[in-house]
Amino acid sequence: MKKASFSFFALFLIISVCWLAAKFLPESKVSNPNVNDDFFIVIDAGHGGMDGGTTAADGTLEKDINLSIANKLNAMLKAAGFNTVMVRETDELIGDNSLKTIRERKVSDIRKRLSIAESYPNSLLISIHQNHYGVEKYSGAQIFYSPNSPESQIAADEIQKSIVSLIQQENSRQIKKCGTNIYLLYNITTPAVMVECGFLSNREEAEKLKTDKYQTEFSFAVMQGIFNYLE
Repeated sequence: MKKASFSFFALFLIISVCWLAAKFLPESKVSNPNVNDDFFIVIDAGHGGMDGGTTAADGTLEKDINLSIANKLNAMLKAAGFNTVMVRETDELIGDNSLKTIRERKVSDIRKRLSIAESYPNSLLISIHQNHYGVEKYSGAQIFYSPNSPESQIAADEIQKSIVSLIQQENSRQIKKCGTNIYLLYNITTPAVMVECGFLSNREEAEKLKTDKYQTEFSFAVMQGIFNYLE
């Protein structure tokens, strides 16, 4: 199927319809002939609870931005007619929090995320995270993909291209196959990508990532990449 090509005006109309429908009619769905009833998009907001992830200079925690972007992406995809699953919907770790040590709780959490994602065999996992580096100058989104499915690389490529085209024209980063350090992607058997939305270590980018407007624009760019991948 030919990939969709939209003008800026069409993009504005689509995001407006999806966002308004999701905000005011949360149970509604826009008819989408390309959606299969048994296909799910699993949205994983990284970290949560006692695990804040990385931190911006002003103390903003990664876990909060992750969940906010995940919620926006979820609302847009549902409005577009997709079946979605949110791995976490609140500020919490989802594993066994009765375990004694922090490490044990984190291991339980990441294994639970993997279990949830793989319980939907016909799916695409989108894991939302923020990046950090010791030098402030670095910025821009980057997509990592699972080595276990060729579909993962295709999805990563389409999402990266969509982000660059729509909101980060100066971004020259390339998609990367994950290593053993990204447990979820390295072990999952279904198509999966990790979206590193930007660098909280970059003050300018961190300020944008904290805003509702930019989070909405970013979520829409990810959704457009998913559309292109599925087509």
